[in-house]
Amino acid sequence: MKMKYYLIFLALLLSFGFNNKAFSQKCLTFKYDANGNRISRTINKFCQVGREVAEEQDEEPSDDAVKVYPNPTNGSFKVVLPENIRSDNAYYELFDVNGWLISNGNIYGDETDVDIGKYAAGVYLLRIKNGDDVISEIVLKQ
Repeated sequence: MKMKYYLIFLALLLSFGFNNKAFSQKCLTFKYDANGNRISRTINKFCQVGREVAEEQDEEPSDDAVKVYPNPTNGSFKVVLPENIRSDNAYYELFDVNGWLISNGNIYGDETDVDIGKYAAGVYLLRIKNGDDVISEIVLKQ
């Protein structure tokens, strides 16, 4: 009798092992342009390993985009807000990879300089807030 239960248990275990939907996880898939910049993110039911590279785009960046340059930087970078979202209450927050707020300040006029020369080389998250609008950019320090 015990052998019968063992065989049923083994059959169920094997059927779950071959059914990809039983143990699958949702995962993120990113698409990149030829320069290595991420251009899209999608959530998939099944994980696929690989990296898609989109065709190189000939169009210029939009004038409505926030510009952060130079990126990567050696010490300081500039933040430029497009004219359509400039306001007196815009400000930035700079976070390290651990999520610690390391710098913040107001964004005035055309360009705002942000100095990260005293911080270690690495990846930083720049969050720009303007009223209810929040824009996030990644800044690399060499």
